Amino acid sequence: MKHFYFKVGLFGLLLMFCILFGVSLASGGVERIQGPLPPSSKETQEATVKPKAKVTALAAEVTPSPTKSVAKGKAAEEEEKAKTEAETKPDPVADHDNSLNHVGNKLGDLLQIVAHHGIKLFVSLFDAVLGKG
Repeated sequence: MKHFYFKVGLFGLLLMFCILFGVSLASGGVERIQGPLPPSSKETQEATVKPKAKVTALAAEVTPSPTKSVAKGKAAEEEEKAKTEAETKPDPVADHDNSLNHVGNKLGDLLQIVAHHGIKLFVSLFDAVLGKG
């Protein structure tokens, strides 16, 4: 009976490690794609309240002068025209499939197959340790 509890404890520790490692990998991937995660809700509420008060106080102190806006009017119009021209340009589209894309697709398929068989091997190891049933 002692041997069974040792196996179950070992399995529990290994399972906990796998779950925590998976969460760590997932959060690292999300941060890499979308940027850093926002802090907890309490920290977010404190952070949003303080800067808003400072920004409104600064905005009330700073008022634009009409002479500067007239002088910069032509430069602002030119910048606006450049922005609209850049936005209207279509995105480039590939006319043909490169061989590098084909190699990448085949490599992705190979990685999927290896991952599938690796998971099956990992599950079979747990079955061997804990016994079937």
